[in-house]
Formats: sequence, structure tokens, C-alpha cells
Amino acid sequence: MGNTVKKKKKRRPYLWFMLPGLIFYCMFMIIPLIATSFLSLSSWDGLGELTFTGIENYKRLFLDPANAATYWNAFGNNMKFILCEYFIIVPIQVGVAYMLYSKIRWYKFFQAIFFLPYVLSTAVIAFFGTIFFNASFGIVNKALLTLGVSRVNLPGWLADPKMMFPILIGIGIWSSATIGMLIILSNMKNVSYETIESSTIDGAGSFQRFLYIILPDIGPGMINVLVLDIIWGITLFDLPYMLAGTFGGMDGRLDFVNMYFYRIAFGSGSMSRLNIDLGYAATIGTVTFLFILLFTSVMNFALGKVKVWNE
Repeated sequence: MGNTVKKKKKRRPYLWFMLPGLIFYCMFMIIPLIATSFLSLSSWDGLGELTFTGIENYKRLFLDPANAATYWNAFGNNMKFILCEYFIIVPIQVGVAYMLYSKIRWYKFFQAIFFLPYVLSTAVIAFFGTIFFNASFGIVNKALLTLGVSRVNLPGWLADPKMMFPILIGIGIWSSATIGMLIILSNMKNVSYETIESSTIDGAGSFQRFLYIILPDIGPGMINVLVLDIIWGITLFDLPYMLAGTFGGMDGRLDFVNMYFYRIAFGSGSMSRLNIDLGYAATIGTVTFLFILLFTSVMNFALGKVKVWNE
């Protein structure tokens, strides 16, 4: 009994130390989440009376043909972006991190190029993307004109539905590669130098060292990168919004879930009829949170089962 009391007394300083963070977490995470969940069961334009509607907003999101089509098109774009992250962006992050880790020739120059997006906001990067790929005055089309391509044959780029998503991925590779690359690079630098040196003495080449020593050792960092990529892919907003506008361009090719949420929460019509519905917007936000929770939980569980990382 006495030992139990002593242990509780020893824990008290830690509990007091954690209390401020817990209060802020509840204020800015838990309480807004509960409020949003309640609002998703209501209808409210932000000014008038709040009306409880039950699960009508969820029926509207998943069963109403027009709304469901818009939502699943946007959600499908989010999923395509996440797949492109995993199969295109993540390998590039690993490759660039290994290049910088190996200190190839001019590695400081490449380091500056890849670190540049870290100091630029996504809005600035997207703005430069629109300047580069504008069909009328874009830098790319001007370069093609200089090379002798006729104006009639110039690509429409962001006005072409087939080109919009590849351009988004291209800009996303440069803008998002930095954070994941930093995590992977820091994990590579923590790999035991003695292990690397021993493998070199045993005759392992650079590719073998990377495949059998470095890659398994950076497993925890890779898990963080993959989970962060899921969260970023589901919550993507600024890049497609800047590139294609509020409605995601032609046929909604760059329409994402957060853009759909934005149109409902802040209005998508004229100033006289903004069509604001905060209850329905809260429904979209709640469903998005549940998808993030589901995907990250599955990813953490699946990657936790992969023993190859540390074997």
C-alpha cells in the first residue's frame, strides 16, 4: 500500500507537466471535433437558427445522386493522388535522400534545389505553376514557340483535362518531396557507421548497402512518411485550388474533397446566393476525419507487421 502511494506521488509532477498540453489539445482538437460531429447532424447557414436534421446530411452525401457523384469524384482524385505519392513521390524522396547521404558531386547544389520548396508556401509554388503552364502566356509555351512549334499546336496544359492531373503530380513532387526527404535523410544518417564499414570490407557494393542495410534501418522513418502522405493526400486543397479554381477545372479533374468542403462551407454561388450550409460541410469534414483515422490505422497496423524493416 505504501509503495503504491509513493508511486502516485512520484507521478504527480509528470501529470502537472502534461496538463497544459492536454488542455490545449482538448481546446483545439477534442472539443472542435465533438462540435463538428454535432453540427453534422444539423442544418445551419451560419446566421439563422440551427435545425437538428439527424442523419439527413449523411444521406445527402452518400445517397443523393448529384452530391454523391461530386463527392466520390473528389474522393477518387484524393485516392489517385495518394497512389501517385506512394509509387512516384516516395521513391523520389528515398532516391534524393540517398544521393545527399552519399554526398555525390555537387550534392550541395542539389540539396539547395530540393530544399527550396521548404521555404516557399504552397500557394507561391502553385502560382508559379500557373505562370509556367498558362496556355496563353506561359513560360513553357513561349519556349515551345521559340523552338519552332506553331501556335496552333501548342498544348493547353491546365486547360486540357488529360494534362491537369499530371501537372498537379509534377508540381506536387517538387513541393512535397522536402519534408519526407528530410525525415528519410535524418534516418539514414543514424544508420551505424560501423555496420556500413563492415559491409564495405565484406565486399558489399553501394546498391547492396542501400538495399540490405540502409533501407531496413530507415523503416520507422518510412512509416512516418507514408502516414503523413496519406494525411496530406486526403486533406489536399491549396495546390489544386490555385491551379484549377474552386470547382477543380474542366469536368472536376482537379476537384478534391477539401475543395468540395470549401464550396459548401463558404459558398459557391453569387454574392446574392452563396449556398452556405455549415451542417453539410461539417458532415464532409467528419467523414474526411473518419477516412483519415481508418487509413492511418490500417497503414500503421500493416507496416507494423512488416518485420523486414528491422531484420
